[in-house]
Amino acid sequence: MPQRQQRPHDISRWLRHAGTWRAHARWLFPENALDTLERSIRASEREHRCEIRLVIEAAMPLANVWRGQTCRQRAVQLFHQLGVAHTSERTGILLYINIADHDIELIADKGVNALVAARRWDAVVAQMSAGFRDERYVQSVLDALNTLRGIARESLPAHAGAAPDNALTDRPLML
Repeated sequence: MPQRQQRPHDISRWLRHAGTWRAHARWLFPENALDTLERSIRASEREHRCEIRLVIEAAMPLANVWRGQTCRQRAVQLFHQLGVAHTSERTGILLYINIADHDIELIADKGVNALVAARRWDAVVAQMSAGFRDERYVQSVLDALNTLRGIARESLPAHAGAAPDNALTDRPLML
């Protein structure tokens, strides 16, 4: 997704984030959906050496919005803060969803990006965005995770007979 420039002190955006509560994200992604997404990530990671982290954020911290932080910048911040950037083979992938801004960001570490063309990541985001427009939130994320599974399995297959590293939790994080 092309990076959008956010203006500092954008009142309408600030109000949108102030008015988007965690309950909105929980309504779109209830507990049973999070369980399903977690199982999908766990099954996927048995087949490849990537670490996938899913973050669903209702709204960014209001101070960040006021300063004009973009969703891309927020995703990069979380990529480092949550340790996705610190996997042993540098194969972390962060899939970030921001409900207030209707934005999806995919950040992949060096070890994966060296093997996967950017257009493939863009296709995953476009696939999810299309599903979100049709209000198929959980299914769209599951479809995207399945696509990521194929990309990761093709690019960094699991070592035969080796147990998966699983350095990061498979549970989606709700912020």
